[in-house]
Amino acid sequence: MPVLAFPGPQAPPPPAVTVEVPDGWEPVPAGPDLLRARGAGTVGDPIEVGVGTHRAAVGALAEQVVEEVSTASAPEGSEVEPVFVVEIGGREWAARNVSWDEPGGPVVEVVLATSPDGSDDAAPFVVATGRVRGSGVDDDYDVLQGVLETIVVGAGA
Repeated sequence: MPVLAFPGPQAPPPPAVTVEVPDGWEPVPAGPDLLRARGAGTVGDPIEVGVGTHRAAVGALAEQVVEEVSTASAPEGSEVEPVFVVEIGGREWAARNVSWDEPGGPVVEVVLATSPDGSDDAAPFVVATGRVRGSGVDDDYDVLQGVLETIVVGAGA
């Protein structure tokens, strides 16, 4: 009788991940993510960051993962930018910005995905999501970008 195990060949453990957040930010329950944090933006609206994994079909690319995750979270009528590539900590990430309006003001969500082993395709992918909202969205986006630029995946995390 076959034995299934976690971690194991069919269910590898998630990679080690770290992210630096500003003083005053707090970790929040991660839910399905590996980690999640929140801090107050320039006018008090929250800035949120989460890092988790996403299982994709074998052969999927990080760009496809970003498209899938960002499309799933985007409300109808959202402005969805094209996927682009950024380098964070010597690692390539596929990225996309999605924005929409809510009664409390604009919302901008950033979705990033990378292969944990650095190859062009792998499953699961590491996915980072950040969100800013409200009247301070432009300044808060800069803070969010700074936090996302500190993500380290794998050895040394």
